[in-house]
Amino acid sequence: MRKTFITLLTLAASLTAGASDADSTLAEHLGMWQSVRSEAILNPALHATAYNSSFSQLYMQTAIRRQSEAFEQEKGDGFFHPELRVESFLRLSERTAVWGEAGYMNGRQRNIRWNSTSDYDLLKPYILADTLGGDTRLERYLFSGGYATRLNNWLLGAEMLFRADQEYRDTDPRMRGIVNDLTLRLGAAYNTAGYHWALAFEGNIYKQTNSVVFYRELGVIPEYQMTGLGTEYARFSGDKRTLYYKGGSKRLLIDVEPESGAAGPYAHLSLEEACHKRVIAELNSMPLTDMYRDQVAATLGWRGHSWAVFTQFSYADRNGEEHIAGTSAATYFPIIGKRTMYKNHLMDASLSATYGQKAALDWRLTGRGGYLQNHERYVYPERRMEYSRYYGTLSGELFYGTGRWSFMGNLSAAYYANADSKLSLPYSDMQPAFIDKADRQFEFAKADYTEVKALLRADCKMKKAYSLFASLGGGYIDCSVGERQLDASLSLGITF
Repeated sequence: MRKTFITLLTLAASLTAGASDADSTLAEHLGMWQSVRSEAILNPALHATAYNSSFSQLYMQTAIRRQSEAFEQEKGDGFFHPELRVESFLRLSERTAVWGEAGYMNGRQRNIRWNSTSDYDLLKPYILADTLGGDTRLERYLFSGGYATRLNNWLLGAEMLFRADQEYRDTDPRMRGIVNDLTLRLGAAYNTAGYHWALAFEGNIYKQTNSVVFYRELGVIPEYQMTGLGTEYARFSGDKRTLYYKGGSKRLLIDVEPESGAAGPYAHLSLEEACHKRVIAELNSMPLTDMYRDQVAATLGWRGHSWAVFTQFSYADRNGEEHIAGTSAATYFPIIGKRTMYKNHLMDASLSATYGQKAALDWRLTGRGGYLQNHERYVYPERRMEYSRYYGTLSGELFYGTGRWSFMGNLSAAYYANADSKLSLPYSDMQPAFIDKADRQFEFAKADYTEVKALLRADCKMKKAYSLFASLGGGYIDCSVGERQLDASLSLGITF
């Protein structure tokens, strides 16, 4: 698998040799202005209109994170992620474009606790967990590719994305999660009256096999089937340590926007529904829980040639159902019913503005302010955790070219302030370890956060066909509970 991947990576790099000038394309492909259209170009038909020039890069990247104490125990207190990656956008003609990327990463997550399942953000709270945890290794393969073309007034496009992960631990408890994640998108847009009227459909198929084993029999500890807010499915916790997750999602994308380079109002709407099922493999594939997610996201804005103002809103409704198993016959448990026990509502609303100029110095400033809230509830015995935050971000970027050299700098600052928070738990019915976990989770959920990030990139043109580049990034987050996070990244590569 690894040799095949490296061969594909080399082939992808050779195919990008029909290159473009880095001085004229860096700002177009890497600048903040593209964030104004980041939702629209999820439609592969509109992706072809994102850039006027071709741009490709092959690079090695290393990202490091350290937290003084884990903000979320289930994600650990840091990571080390070295990665080889190639990204390409090729304009084959005025009508047609292709794009794609491939990546291989082999890294490590530090000090993960209360989580023995991969893709925590997707599957939470329905995970396998224990109180010990430890470091994990993560190996990841990424592939994606897209194609779009114009036929008279129609834009048509298709895109495929695939991710394969293997996360594991080589000391007890020896967790292993093997993930296959496939996404397909089909899109179309019709041009009339100076506007793109676009529609796209996205389908996702997800599968994870998940297990925990112990090689030291005297060191076996229970694995909990977590169900949210410090609860577990006690009947099947303990020694049931072989699971799999299956499911997927479907999404409809609707966009109305001015044709490329034109000014005017624009709008985006995304409607998505997803379902992921947790199944105990060793009990004849008995379904244990189902997580349903319905999400709507909308953007409404007005963009000029160098500025844009837009508002964004998203709302997600997550509902978890627990299956009720009857009396067993050998290892078969008939399902006699199910109940919705976990409910989670998330909302985010914001207003953003961006302005920039292209001159001897190409610069841009972007500001965003918003409000978010997260409400979680477990039905019985009733438990609640709620918090809301106001936030603001300010980002600036600068591009400068002289002779063979091009430079890009980016600096941003953000502040997240707690607006309201509430925790209600039946402490008298909870184990001490679960109490400590829930209290720590709430402590970081209600905290204030201050964040600063910076990135500097330098490109040196070697020949007309390619350039060498290096980028260095860093970040710092201060949490009001007295903890902090440091991030650093380094990339070295070639642009075509």
